[in-house]
Amino acid sequence: MSNLTLMRRLTLSLKAIAPGGGRRLAGKDFDGNLYFEKPDPNGGRYPRRTVELADPQLSEANYDDANISVQWQSWLRNTRKDPPTLAEIQRDEARKQLTISRAKALDQAWQDRKAELALEQAQDRQSILSVAAASRGLDNANATGTSESSIPEDDSKKSPARKQVEEREAARKAGFKPQVQQGDTFEPQAWSPSVARRR
Repeated sequence: MSNLTLMRRLTLSLKAIAPGGGRRLAGKDFDGNLYFEKPDPNGGRYPRRTVELADPQLSEANYDDANISVQWQSWLRNTRKDPPTLAEIQRDEARKQLTISRAKALDQAWQDRKAELALEQAQDRQSILSVAAASRGLDNANATGTSESSIPEDDSKKSPARKQVEEREAARKAGFKPQVQQGDTFEPQAWSPSVARRR
């Protein structure tokens, strides 16, 4: 048994020092990167896999995984046995392009929806302002005498928060109910974990 191991290690060591280091070309990707494989000279379980990048500016010092496709990365890390085929990489590239185009369509749909929501909020605000103005007009008509409370305060002197509070108050008095938003009805509750049963 030990002789076989010794012979195997000797053979692998000779292959490693042979011209080319016993490595073989496993494949090439669309960017021109070359992928090589050679047996582990120490007789390890996994072969040694390397890549020679086509771009001379990219070296081991500034290596980035983004320059290599996921299929080749998994092959380099020995998580897949066989190197990827060109058809597999083409399918994955088509899937990426489809995902990018769908994401752009979703982004555009969300921008459109945000514009619609802003328009609805502006319309709701306008209706609140009209209800508040009508309520002020009724309050002024019902007031008798010239007390200080019946004299309307100058709107330019009020803070924006105060104006908003007054608008909501006037709308509430007039019976206006705002549209319920998605998170308005959420109420947090305490978390009570269940007892885990042992198997």
